[in-house]
Amino acid sequence: MNTYELNKVFGAILFAGLTAMTAWLISLAAFGKLEHAHHERVIHYQVAGLEQDEAMHDEAAADEPEMPAMSLAELLAEADPAKGQKVFKKCAACHTVDEGGKNKIGPNLWNIVNRTIATHEGFSYSGAMAELEGVWDFERLSDFIADPKGNVPGTKMAFKGVSKDGDRADVLAYLRSLSAEPAELPAE
Repeated sequence: MNTYELNKVFGAILFAGLTAMTAWLISLAAFGKLEHAHHERVIHYQVAGLEQDEAMHDEAAADEPEMPAMSLAELLAEADPAKGQKVFKKCAACHTVDEGGKNKIGPNLWNIVNRTIATHEGFSYSGAMAELEGVWDFERLSDFIADPKGNVPGTKMAFKGVSKDGDRADVLAYLRSLSAEPAELPAE
């Protein structure tokens, strides 16, 4: 074998190794660690950069003066769906919102407001979520988005939550807009 042929062989081996390493790094970034809860196997997906964004957001919120609490109806009356779409970017790593859109790690959220819980076709819900009864009204969605694991212990959703009331209201306004017939806002 001449030197040129050896260079091609070593180059192919190097390329294959770099490709495998890159794929491994991407999969680690996308899927994170496996964790176990109770007796069932639960897979949590860590979304890269999410913790940093939350920490920066929490620091900014700590600098703001404390305001008197508003009801969810008042918050929704002042909510901005465009701002909610920006906050929702954290959720877009796991959820699609297009009508007829595919499920990702989480179910598609088109027409989620007032949808019966754990009924999106083609999505495999956790046992904890499947056991819930009722619909995703504004109040229930707000509570769940604030603290998913605290409100539905055993959920597969690894997201920390949206702690700021105004941001949650904006997300709810955005989710409300994702429907051919948006749900009515709650009365005061």
